[in-house]
Amino acid sequence: MTQDPWGLALGELDQAEQTGRDVDSFRTRLAELNPNDESHLLALYDQVLALPAPADWPYFEASDLPAITASLADVGEGSAPADIDDRMAGAWTGRVIGNMMGKPFEIGPTRASIRSYLEPLGRYPLAGYVPFADGADRAQLGMWGFEGVTESRIDGGTRDDDIDYTVLGLHLVETYGIDYTTRDVAVEWLSRFPAYQVFTAERNAYQNLIREVPLDDVGEYHNPFREWIGALIRADIFGFIYAGRSRAAALAAYYDARLSHRANGIYGEMWAAALVASAFTSPTPEASVEESLRHLPPASRLAEEIRTVVEAYRSGANWETALDALAARHPRMSWVHTINNAGALTAAILWGEGDFARTAGLAVTAGLDTDSIGATAGAWAGAFVGLEKIPAALADPLHDSYRSGVFGIGDVRLSDLATRTTALVRRFQP
Repeated sequence: MTQDPWGLALGELDQAEQTGRDVDSFRTRLAELNPNDESHLLALYDQVLALPAPADWPYFEASDLPAITASLADVGEGSAPADIDDRMAGAWTGRVIGNMMGKPFEIGPTRASIRSYLEPLGRYPLAGYVPFADGADRAQLGMWGFEGVTESRIDGGTRDDDIDYTVLGLHLVETYGIDYTTRDVAVEWLSRFPAYQVFTAERNAYQNLIREVPLDDVGEYHNPFREWIGALIRADIFGFIYAGRSRAAALAAYYDARLSHRANGIYGEMWAAALVASAFTSPTPEASVEESLRHLPPASRLAEEIRTVVEAYRSGANWETALDALAARHPRMSWVHTINNAGALTAAILWGEGDFARTAGLAVTAGLDTDSIGATAGAWAGAFVGLEKIPAALADPLHDSYRSGVFGIGDVRLSDLATRTTALVRRFQP
């Protein structure tokens, strides 16, 4: 039995359309098929997968590291800041805060519905935990509801896959060192994550590992989600470990990303790692975004999206207008795709203007993968301002704790995670 043949065919149609293929006739054929007709659905999937790129396709789509690095300009190497301890504590704490700010709006709400919920409460745009009064309409929130993740109901950091990947990433580098491999990542996933604790591209890759698909093919075989956000959400730990060293962070992230992703899915993790690394030392949010672009293939669709958001910011557009334009550019793109979420994350950082709560809040209010880009925005902002400048109303309810779901790790102290990560920064500093 293969992975959901209907989902494979539909997902590959979306992937093909976003990479310039003409799939209209295939969509018509899919609509005519029975969702249980596995043989015909898989035949359609294979035909769509085999469609060649248009001859005039202008974008960079390579997934091998030599081709990616060849597309990048040489850069000098930075170094960690003197106040690395405070900034690292801010990065870890900020990541959990941003994740929990976004959790009540995950899966279901949109930017418009989030605004309609928050405005009557005088809390738009969001700049803290989501308010939810006793007796309020539960249907206004997303899949996960309000217990443990809304204002006044938080008692420690709640488990989430976004944060679990960061915890596992720290364990990975502590265990295997600076030269960890993609195979090491695969072993740790299989050893420490249940299959249904991972999603989309990661779940398909996980299933491929169980079925003993060759490692080099795991991220591509039966994986139409290979350019979705899953790799980007795993990036932050490499930005932490290589604080102030964006190119090293991007290159380290590649070996994690390639297990489950291809093309812009890989670039997304490399870019986010570089972005977070730059937060430790960049003088302004705009400088941080500019630095991150130096570690991203310039002819990729992801780079184009980020540059477009930067241009909107420099033109004097407001955040709402920029997000309207982003939505218009990607009307059929999944809410968990790398490209649109990276655009929304960039906008949050730019229009957040270095304010921790506003930066995380704008990422959530964008209404895409709210907890995931909320987490990365929080990590970026925490690294940018340091723990001492994160509002106590956001940090204190965490009680310096996180309930990890990573097998063999369990509950952890955020301060301990920060101390361990800072030790790696110093260990790997050239």
